[in-house]
Amino acid sequence: MKAASAAAAAWAAKSGRQTAAWTATTSRSAAANVRSWRADQVRRNLVTLTVIGALVGTASVAGFFGGTEIWTSELLRPDLTLVSPSLNSLYIWALIGLGLIAYTVHQWLPGQADSPRHRRLGWVVIAALLLNLALALTIQAELYAPSLMVHGVLLVLLLVSLRWLNRWSAATRLEGTLVDVPLGLFLGWTGFTALSHTAAFLSLEGFSWLTENEFAWALAGLGVVVVMGSAVCSMDRGRIAVALALVWGMGWIIVERLIGEPQSLPTAAATALAVFLVLITAGSRRHRVDHSYRRALRRHQTANLPPIDLADDDDDEYEYDDDHHDGEEVHGGPARA
Repeated sequence: MKAASAAAAAWAAKSGRQTAAWTATTSRSAAANVRSWRADQVRRNLVTLTVIGALVGTASVAGFFGGTEIWTSELLRPDLTLVSPSLNSLYIWALIGLGLIAYTVHQWLPGQADSPRHRRLGWVVIAALLLNLALALTIQAELYAPSLMVHGVLLVLLLVSLRWLNRWSAATRLEGTLVDVPLGLFLGWTGFTALSHTAAFLSLEGFSWLTENEFAWALAGLGVVVVMGSAVCSMDRGRIAVALALVWGMGWIIVERLIGEPQSLPTAAATALAVFLVLITAGSRRHRVDHSYRRALRRHQTANLPPIDLADDDDDEYEYDDDHHDGEEVHGGPARA
């Protein structure tokens, strides 16, 4: 009996030593694997996980998986202020979400591993998506003052992303479509909702000066959107995606003021003018940059051509062959009968 107990104890000790050795070896291998990760690899993995998690989380807050829907929030009521858009405007998030997925795929392309654009943008996108999820949660919980602060930080962060987009322009049309367009839509929509959410918050808080002069304050808010939006859209080649997001939001203000409540034909007309100004600013910037590019390309193509000598009167170049031009003189004069 004692021999059996001693044998069991020896086996347990040996097994424990083997388990400890295996655990230590595995831990060292895992630590070595983590240390071998490149910073770019970590960033790309985190961007992928954040995009998937944030989009699923935002969809859950919106009520796609059941539960309380964000659509029912007082802050999003289309009849709350003159600059409150229709709830249909929120469908732009389907396009922004698809664009962010495309951005995630682009950063995984072989040539983008050490791209300076993605090295800067990746961390900004991670922070922006987490802030956007926090914004949706605070609106759902009716914490409107914190939601306004989160909104302001998110807008500043997306403006920082625009700095990196302008500093390292898209190398190809594909990169511009998969990177600049979704981030531009994200920025433009955040800028527009900064107006509508601020007005809604002030109205819910009962600021009398806003309700008594609502049309004047609506004009002031639209003016800020036009000035700031035009400034952003005038950067680089013209940020068309930012302009389109602003136009989408303002278009649903027009719809609500024409067929919804409260109706306001002057506000609809002023918003239509704001749409025109934003579009013409972004479009003219794109036209000027493209025109300058075409002129520079033409100058480059003609730089090595020999100059034209307009004073050269060498008649040999203009002599005609008598065999092929019967009835004409050598120097091309008209034939005489």
